[in-house]
Amino acid sequence: MQHHIIKSLAVLALGAILLAGCGASKSLEKQLAAMPQKAMLLSEVTERGLTLDTLETVYPSGMSQWSADSVPQEYMLSWQKFIYGLRNALVAEGMNWTEPYSLWGRAYFAPNGSVDHYFYTWRGKSQPSEEWKAQFREVLERFLATYRFEYPMNRRFAQCGGVSLRPAQ
Repeated sequence: MQHHIIKSLAVLALGAILLAGCGASKSLEKQLAAMPQKAMLLSEVTERGLTLDTLETVYPSGMSQWSADSVPQEYMLSWQKFIYGLRNALVAEGMNWTEPYSLWGRAYFAPNGSVDHYFYTWRGKSQPSEEWKAQFREVLERFLATYRFEYPMNRRFAQCGGVSLRPAQ
């Protein structure tokens, strides 16, 4: 009898933990949905009280389902197409730069491959002007609005990586 009561209490406690986790996830989803744009600097995201670890509860790493040596080549090619697509969008929109710029970003994808969010930070010695950064963000928003990750994941996921923007030749 006592064993049965302890087991029941354990099941209730586990249920409460799971429900609390679901509530936190729903709250996080509302917070993300309220963000004014898809593209934001990482510093703006952290000012809102979000961390990459917290975001991973809603958007687990896209590569987490594979071991390091078994990530499908098609998945990696899809990520490379995202990076190249961004650079091509900048060039197509007439953006010019004479210095190499570097940023690190994390894309958060919906199950259909559309981009829910892209959080980024500039890095490196060479930094673009504030005017260039503002124009970059506008182009990035338009790019994110139409981009679809080609590798079918059928779940929310995140992918991060560096972006090197070399001057056009």
